[in-house]
Amino acid sequence: MPDMSPEARRLAGHGALVLIFGLLAGFAIGFVVLGGFILDPLPSATFPFPGSERGWRAMHIGSLLNGVMAIAVAAVLDRVVADVGRRRLIAGVIAFAIWANTIFYLFANFAANRGLSPWDNAVGPGSIMGLIAFVPAGIAAFITIWVLGLFARSAFRG
Repeated sequence: MPDMSPEARRLAGHGALVLIFGLLAGFAIGFVVLGGFILDPLPSATFPFPGSERGWRAMHIGSLLNGVMAIAVAAVLDRVVADVGRRRLIAGVIAFAIWANTIFYLFANFAANRGLSPWDNAVGPGSIMGLIAFVPAGIAAFITIWVLGLFARSAFRG
């Protein structure tokens, strides 16, 4: 199999890093549930671990799925998209999106409004945490749909 393009390799690397964040969030779920840093047989410390079980679970699952998406696109990018400029665009936007989503999951966990808007909404008041969660993910949501459409078009055209 020929080497992967630099774009595909970078996207796969970003996917792997986001997977690491998702796996670390899995520890945070346990720390919230158990009430502190508890990894038997290591020394433990009980304290109210920040965030919520729901929020860490969302980051755990969401980041794992985002990492897998990036690696899946990277794995076929060179075979599906012949144009280097389009490959760069798709890989760049997907990399931006997975990091924007990771930031969303992290900061939404500490926002009363769950990061669903930068202002007050039905679930809570706006805050700087909500703003940080919402803005990059909101931008990424639209441009990711667009570039995945470009990717699909390239795939169907052969």
